[in-house]
Formats: sequence, C-alpha cells, structure tokens
Amino acid sequence: MVKRVRDDWLDLARETLIRAGIEAVSVQRLSRRLGVTRGGFYGYFGTRDRLLARLLQDWREINTGALRRIAAPARKDGAVQINELVRMWIEDEDYSPEYDAAVRDWARRAPKVARVVRRVDVERIRLITRIFRNLDFRPAEAHIRARITYYHQVGYYTLAVHESRRTRRRLSPMYALVLTGSRHPR
Repeated sequence: MVKRVRDDWLDLARETLIRAGIEAVSVQRLSRRLGVTRGGFYGYFGTRDRLLARLLQDWREINTGALRRIAAPARKDGAVQINELVRMWIEDEDYSPEYDAAVRDWARRAPKVARVVRRVDVERIRLITRIFRNLDFRPAEAHIRARITYYHQVGYYTLAVHESRRTRRRLSPMYALVLTGSRHPR
C-alpha cells in the first residue's frame, strides 16, 4: 500500500464533496479510493467531523483567500481591484465555483455549516465593499453595490449559467457599467 499524507485525504474529500455531495464524504469511501486502510485517516483527523471541519476551513481559504488579497487594506486602487475581482470570477482563478456550490448545498442541510457560510458571505461582502469604497463610493452605496455584485455572482453559479469565458469577457464592460457606473472604472 502507498503511504498517503493528510493532504491526499483532504484533496479527495474536496473532490468527493464537489462531485457527489457531503453524504459521499465517508472515511470508508475515501480510504477505498486512496487504496489504504482507515487507520491512516484516524491518525490524521481522528474523526469524520474533524475532516469536515478541515474541509470547511479549506473552502474558506481557497475561495476567500484571493478576494482577501485583492481587497487588502494596503491596496487603494479600486479600479485595479474591481478588475482583478472580475478577472478572478471570469477566469475561475483562485476560486472554485463548484466548491462554493457544493459547500452551499451542504449548508442547506447542516445548520453549523450554514452559520459558517453566512460568516464567509459577510466577510466577502465586507471585502467587496472596501473595493467600492476605493472607487470613491460613500459607505452605504459601496455596501449596496458590494451586495448586488456578490449576490449576482453567487446567483450566477447557483443557477449554473454556462457561458464561455469569451462571452463573459465580452460582457464584462457592461457588467462594469451596471455595477460601478463606468465601463472602465477609473
């Protein structure tokens, strides 16, 4: 048998969650797919609940980390920030819409997960609000624009809208106009 590391378990748990849902993330199924006994799993995580907690942390890091970097307080150029945000979503760079959808689906059945998702949503909206503030919008307007922007993007993924990247790139100036009031922010 091949020795597996903690990240192998986490990577497979992520892939399984995305592909088949939270019910499919079982120690037995993961160990079978990895070709190892369950003993290694318990050495790394102890319980399935700890794996699921780590999976939730992984989702938060992967799907919010890039936004944190884009909206970092030291960065003040809102035009650059909004363009990087749009690029992240269009190119699916440093953000996995499938992972986000899988965690949101899990949250519909698990109140603890739903609370984490709500906290992450609040954080993401706060970060996007910062970007709109850097575009010189007043606090209340920046917050509403951030909410509209974020809810639009979550809805885009939830509805499983399928457009080519080319189409999404072509439409981005119109989205910029609607969301920021300018085709090309500053």
